[in-house]
Amino acid sequence: MRVPLIALVLGTSLLVPAHAGPVGAPAGHSDGTTATRTNDHWSGYSAHSSTYSTVSASWTEPSVDCRTGGEVVFWVGLDGDGNDNVEQTGTHVLCRNGRAVHTGWWETYPCYNIIDYGHPVRAGDKIDATVTDNGNGTYRLYLRDETQGWTEQPDKRACSGAGDVSAEVITETPIYPNGPSALANFGTVTYTNVSVNGRPLSTAGPQAINMVRHGRTIDTTSAISGGTQFSNTWLAAS
Repeated sequence: MRVPLIALVLGTSLLVPAHAGPVGAPAGHSDGTTATRTNDHWSGYSAHSSTYSTVSASWTEPSVDCRTGGEVVFWVGLDGDGNDNVEQTGTHVLCRNGRAVHTGWWETYPCYNIIDYGHPVRAGDKIDATVTDNGNGTYRLYLRDETQGWTEQPDKRACSGAGDVSAEVITETPIYPNGPSALANFGTVTYTNVSVNGRPLSTAGPQAINMVRHGRTIDTTSAISGGTQFSNTWLAAS
């Protein structure tokens, strides 16, 4: 598991890591695809029993209560659960001086670390995200903020080692040298229209992940509803 140090540089278009490593640090996985497992920085669903070409989800950007500090990342992606590559896009919320700062970003590690799109993102915005392997050595990283009216969909060349070994929709915290960051209080985020390889999430045999630290569950993952919807709910900062 790689250990990134991620510093948010406000007013620029780049989240700059001091050490190489993705915000979507590989989670590692156990055998099987249905039993819920735990992880100290990931929660959500991961499919990792086949090869995957595309994953999509939508969500409403949560309002974050920064009284407990921390940060939280919402994303969709390929790889990262079983290898050291990630191809991801989503939103990041950092509690900075008691205020929630929302950004949209993409990443294809290890070629590119977190890149901020530089567009406004606010609590309550409707977000759509899709990561697709184009089949020609590139990935399309689609992120749309329907509320603000912007869309980004860069095609980025795959990094050596990319294998489409997993597909995820994840709520996460970055990892720093002293461990995962505190999980910002996002309340509940509900992912809708979740699909893997163009089919409902439930058909991919995904594995639920709860965020647990030192034996304490700090974020839970709900059952899948209607084949395409689930929620993550904040319980504690750490």
